[in-house]
Amino acid sequence: MDDRAAEADPREWYVDVAADARVGERGRLLTYALPEAFRSSVGPRQLVWVPLRDEIKPAVVVRAHRCPPGFPVRPVHAPVEPCFRLSESQWALVEWLSDETLCSLFEAAAPFLPPGVGHRGVEHLRLRADAPAQPTLTPVQRRLVELLGERGEISLDAARRALNRALTTVIPELERAGVIERVARVQLRPTRLPSARYVRPLAGVDLDLSRAPAQRRTWEVVRRRAALGGGQPLAWEDLVRRPGVTAEAVRSLAARGALEILDLPAPARERVTASAGAAMVQLTAEQGAAWRSILASLRSDTPDEFLLHGITGSGKTEIYLRATAWCLGRGRQVIVLVPEIALASQVVARFTERFPGQVAVLHSALPDAERYQTWSAAAEGRIPVIVGPRSALFAPLERVGLIIIDEEHEGSYKQDSPPRYDARQVARRLARLHRSALILGSATPDVATYWAAREGPIRLLELAERVGPLVLGPDGRAERRPLGLPEVERVDMRLELQQGNTHIFSRSLQHAVGRAVASGEQAILFLNRRGSSTFVQCRACGHVETCPFCEIPLVFHADRGQLVCHRCNERRPPPRSCPECASQAIGYYGTGTQRVESEVRRLLPEARVLRWDQDALRRGVEHRHLIEKVLRHEVDVVVGTQMVAKGLDFPLVSTIGVINADTLLHLPDFRSGERTFQILTQVAGRAGRRAPGGRVIFQSYTPDHYAVRAASRHDYLGFYEEEIAFRRQHGYPPYRRLVRLVYRHTDEVTCQAVAEEVAEELARSAIRRGLRDVDLLGPTPAFTAKLRGRYQWQLVVRGGDAHDLLAGVDLDPGWLVDVDPVSLL
Repeated sequence: MDDRAAEADPREWYVDVAADARVGERGRLLTYALPEAFRSSVGPRQLVWVPLRDEIKPAVVVRAHRCPPGFPVRPVHAPVEPCFRLSESQWALVEWLSDETLCSLFEAAAPFLPPGVGHRGVEHLRLRADAPAQPTLTPVQRRLVELLGERGEISLDAARRALNRALTTVIPELERAGVIERVARVQLRPTRLPSARYVRPLAGVDLDLSRAPAQRRTWEVVRRRAALGGGQPLAWEDLVRRPGVTAEAVRSLAARGALEILDLPAPARERVTASAGAAMVQLTAEQGAAWRSILASLRSDTPDEFLLHGITGSGKTEIYLRATAWCLGRGRQVIVLVPEIALASQVVARFTERFPGQVAVLHSALPDAERYQTWSAAAEGRIPVIVGPRSALFAPLERVGLIIIDEEHEGSYKQDSPPRYDARQVARRLARLHRSALILGSATPDVATYWAAREGPIRLLELAERVGPLVLGPDGRAERRPLGLPEVERVDMRLELQQGNTHIFSRSLQHAVGRAVASGEQAILFLNRRGSSTFVQCRACGHVETCPFCEIPLVFHADRGQLVCHRCNERRPPPRSCPECASQAIGYYGTGTQRVESEVRRLLPEARVLRWDQDALRRGVEHRHLIEKVLRHEVDVVVGTQMVAKGLDFPLVSTIGVINADTLLHLPDFRSGERTFQILTQVAGRAGRRAPGGRVIFQSYTPDHYAVRAASRHDYLGFYEEEIAFRRQHGYPPYRRLVRLVYRHTDEVTCQAVAEEVAEELARSAIRRGLRDVDLLGPTPAFTAKLRGRYQWQLVVRGGDAHDLLAGVDLDPGWLVDVDPVSLL
């Protein structure tokens, strides 16, 4: 036993907390005294408010003890109310996440905390329930006590305004006397919380409705609709519109205990079909085989992790829905991850249609109050299916039976601020803690995931055929016929130029888009670059207009008449003359989506053209509105960035044109080939999803690169074999692990010196500790050498011992540490 503990005052208790603060060492905890008033209510894993510098900050209690530190400590301010305590399984995940991503415990715990807790705590006052009966009070103290007796709990600011006093000494004195107590609450901004009303019949009800014909008719409809929907809640608006049903009769049945009326959080900003649950569709033979494998695993005590590798349009979502239905039928909960919530409205709609009243969307872009409502409903078990981006993994669910990660290859599943986690790794850990199944779905899986499915612990399920429309078979029964993938043409733009075509569209693409519009079909033109011209250059001296804070070329946006930095959003008007040589020979070069839109309007003046990129969305337009315009055929040609390539299903799209297939191909990153293949395959998959005859055109200056060639053949395996050989040869994941370190400073010389010093220290540490499977790449200037006025140098640690090497080194807080980065750019 510690001598200090033996000599400690038996009445004194202390807590070590993980606080929301930059405290230097990654594993450092802060110690606070635990006031007597909180000893029975505060324990490990609980969220409390603590004084830190001049603010009240949230912190998580790691342990309570009676060992006084060798320095003065401040008391815990108050527990967070309503009380929040991480579960044991959540805390296990927090500790793992901190170790895995090399972040602090509080950073690892932050995603689990109730929405809004990270904001400033607003102090409130209230009378203590066990306050002394007749304390001796000064006049001001008595006025405060009377105020609290009249109003109940009020904020400290409100009390000061009401009494016109600072109350600096009054409040501590009343606290010591045990008359009042202070609590800190999160101030959520008021917002209108959207909700949807549902009706659910209760089991074991025996009613005599002979004298209530309206209730009898309503009760019969409710039971019939509930049986057809598998016992799922019925949407109120759909129910009361049905013949024989009245709202008054529904309320009367609820009052008699025959059914319950539920007001649940509506899926955020998504359109929900008001139905009793869409029926399951007939599976193809491939879908049936995949579903049987997943079902057998769900029934086991230790479910598996699956990679559902299905080409675009092969029916992966129907497999997700069946697995979800199975879990819900057994009281288990489901987490469904989508790459970006704004681009996943069709997936969300499928789940809300199949499981009305049981699905909520949870993501950080929601207002705090709305997100807190959904978070609370999930914590109380009222919402069993949570759909959202990577942060939905941290929803407060305790009976998780299934985790689904749709489009698992997407880079957006990697968090770019602490904790810098990969959602797939967190999902694997979470699935093991809950003994739940994990399904990773993609038409173009991450190379490391596919490698693990062929070589390691992941079970591989293949869907190699598109789900076609229902047709009448030879035996007179309806059946589904496979639908072929669209034909892809590779156009060598070098030959186009040699043959005199200087237009941004090849002749094949011009003809294909014109034919699609004339036939009443739709076309998508893809270019992963916004703006009109990608750089502005003086033709006399060669000067290029660059961002002074990021040192990259400014992009000209014709609709704004401005030059814009796509890194920091710096804006300025285009120059009338060169700032270097005063020449007026200013040239606009390169191609962006705005220029493509203009060219389409010029070539096809009768076509209805929609530009779909971040600039369009910043004007207040929402993704779902754009989706609805395309589905209603109010658009003939869509010009867009990668937003149009991810998981969208447009029945009338027959033609796809990729303006420049080489945009990502030649970036200095080991995943550039993989990203090129994925984006080309995904965008090609938007064509011909309802009928044969779809056509795709890749315009490229390197059409024979293996990524472009494989994408044009829809050949994932061919791409994988070449890519994995490249990774093996050069020691990139999955063969060796990477940790990326980036240092930023306003002075370039200092930035370089610090980076070189840390590289030398890491090299010495590796030798001293006998870590053999590790090598250092760099330090070098980062791909973006300057960002928002700060220079960037990077160092990459590679090898099986890379994580262990960094875990044993304390870095300056100015360093960014990214374990298993998805990019080295």
